[in-house]
Amino acid sequence: MDWLIWVSVGALALGVWHEINRFPATGNSLRKLQEALDDLQSENEELKQRLSTLEDDFQEVSEQLDRIRDPEYWRAIDEKDGEALYELDKQRGNI
Repeated sequence: MDWLIWVSVGALALGVWHEINRFPATGNSLRKLQEALDDLQSENEELKQRLSTLEDDFQEVSEQLDRIRDPEYWRAIDEKDGEALYELDKQRGNI
């Protein structure tokens, strides 16, 4: 029965030692995880900004292509000529 007590005391000591030494490692792991999360958030913000820039560039290119495809329509828009726009819509069957 004495050996059972010594095994129990040894297991308890090992458990206490493990708990004491586990927390610094856990703290380091949590710090590294937080750093990785911060890096991902920073990268996410950068990607959002790049996406916004790409969307703006796409809109600009899209409008330029529309102007090339339909210069008469865009000329009427630029000149704020409502009558010409109305006539174009009539000719195209939109009205």
